[in-house]
Amino acid sequence: MAELPYRQLEVWQRAQLLAEEVLNLAASGPLAREHWFRSQLCSAAMSVSANIAEGNGRSTPLDYASFIDRARGSLFEVDCWLDMARRQRWVSPEDVARIDAHIHAVSGMLFQLARSLRKRQTLPSRDG
Repeated sequence: MAELPYRQLEVWQRAQLLAEEVLNLAASGPLAREHWFRSQLCSAAMSVSANIAEGNGRSTPLDYASFIDRARGSLFEVDCWLDMARRQRWVSPEDVARIDAHIHAVSGMLFQLARSLRKRQTLPSRDG
């Protein structure tokens, strides 16, 4: 069976790495004891790559771009939750810096992808 096309996108792969980092961070240390907080943080982190995948399955560039915008919104939500975790000293500055680097990289990629999609009239076939 062929791999679905969204899995080939570097931005999706980077978003998956970000989610892994967040899930690993949330599973240990003080953050692991804050179940409600951990749930929100992990959900937002997983939403980034999920929205990229869902958008890739859409049939028009504007539909696709709207899901990329949602992915970027979820990314900003991860940043917000992570900032509060830092303020509460539930995560180390080193962990925050590592994840922040992922956030900035993925954010730029999402911005460029959405911008590119909005310039297109049609999408090439992405059938897996």
